[in-house]
Amino acid sequence: MPDGTTASITARNQLSCSGCHNLPQGNAGGGVSFHKDSGLSRNTPHYYGAGLIEMIALQVRAEILSTCDTNDDGWIDVAEATSAPAISIETHPGGPTVDFGSLALSNGITGVPNLNNIFSVWFVDSSGRPVDGATEIDGMATVGFNFHMSVWGWGQGLGRSALNPTNRAFYWDPANAHSGMQAFDPSTDNDPDGDGVSEATIAGAVQFPATHVAPDRGLCMDALGFSHDDPDGDTYLNEISEGDLDLAEWYMLNLPRPAFAGSRQSFNRGVELMDNMKCTDCHQVRWDIKSQDSTYEGDRRLFDFNVTWNMLTRRLEGELTPLFTKSGMDYVPNRRGSMVLGIFSDFKHHDMGAGFQEIGFGGSVNTLWRTPFLWGVGSGFPWGHDGQSLTLENVILRHDGEGTASRIAYESAPPKDRMKLINFLEKLVLYDVESLPADINGDGTISSNFMVAGMDTGLERLNAEWLFQTPLKIQGRVTVNGNVLTSFAGTNIDQAYQQLTHCRVDSDNDGWPDVWDAAPRVTGYRDGVN
Repeated sequence: MPDGTTASITARNQLSCSGCHNLPQGNAGGGVSFHKDSGLSRNTPHYYGAGLIEMIALQVRAEILSTCDTNDDGWIDVAEATSAPAISIETHPGGPTVDFGSLALSNGITGVPNLNNIFSVWFVDSSGRPVDGATEIDGMATVGFNFHMSVWGWGQGLGRSALNPTNRAFYWDPANAHSGMQAFDPSTDNDPDGDGVSEATIAGAVQFPATHVAPDRGLCMDALGFSHDDPDGDTYLNEISEGDLDLAEWYMLNLPRPAFAGSRQSFNRGVELMDNMKCTDCHQVRWDIKSQDSTYEGDRRLFDFNVTWNMLTRRLEGELTPLFTKSGMDYVPNRRGSMVLGIFSDFKHHDMGAGFQEIGFGGSVNTLWRTPFLWGVGSGFPWGHDGQSLTLENVILRHDGEGTASRIAYESAPPKDRMKLINFLEKLVLYDVESLPADINGDGTISSNFMVAGMDTGLERLNAEWLFQTPLKIQGRVTVNGNVLTSFAGTNIDQAYQQLTHCRVDSDNDGWPDVWDAAPRVTGYRDGVN
């Protein structure tokens, strides 16, 4: 660590993402607090709704560029920075605006832009290419800058933003930091003009190689696109492939968002309470994703899973809505606009004062934290970036700095209103996606005997295997020791998971497909041979 004494976090402390993201288990949940930059800790947040968060962040960047990049070259030069208006972004049509600062430079025609700390900035030459090691515009080596939002990570201190700008980076970066597995990702490096912004991945998101480059660079690569670099020298090659990252990115893009376990009327009453206590000054209730046009990418998801409270059955229930058009065997996202209600964040860093102060191992004092997304907060435990709050009320009472007015409003409110607010927050919940009763075939009902591939699978629910081009067929009812039970073992695994297609055949079952395996009939877990 920066103090020169404290050992940094090790690279092999988790076997999987669910080692930390495990509440609820088997989902994109939150979980444990772990030590990182200080004697306190970092609380593991959930990442339900990850695709919506990423799309809003990329949309904000696109909107700023569309307004301020007047020559449309993809970056901000000095003239554009000095003439740009204040960065005020509307959360939805007619809704509140969020002040993200200004592109104006600290020294007039040199220096750094005055953007909110949620943005990571890199400085560029006259061709728009990143200049290694540059920390400001100097008018000679650097004449402009580029930027992105870093939405994943609580915050790393003034000038350090958070951690990751995209879901793809949010997968390979922790995989390296916590599991010691390096990703090889040509998609991130796909930057033909060298401006530090990649072409879009197959999931539709640009990446930012100017600040986030996957650790396995593929400097030693064979003709099939297999990296032999082995950055950590453990003799395991190409530990996370580009295809692995594609799968993870599609998964996170389409993750369902959290739910509100109550009526729409009670949701509106809760929002009114938050308004009265100034909570929504930062915890913005709604953002909209704009339809695709020459500036915006639209909603890139393939489906929406809307989970609401059924007043009759007294339970949460889901409804799957396709967001694609099928063309042959391809599923093409419609890329229309969508409303993201109940996210409760302004996507900004705020100075939260002494109540959330952290003193790092290197002696730095940090009070800047990203406004957490409150959806799912009722399932979170503990609370706060550091996991130091054991109740929702305690984390509210820690609000200092820019959160002082809201804390005072809460403290001054009648006890019954404080209790109503806590009850409202407790209804912003996560859920187990695969066991939630849900209408996934669009017939308006939730079947108790949902038929898939001719087999009764029981209660209709969002099991991804039911959505495959060739749905998984379960074994069904079997008798074991005189007991009749339903076996969910798949009987058509190869067909459902398309394991017999050219690029997936793995004759020796060692995890290396034959197209990459120099010895396809000899098991070799390290590199397909050894």
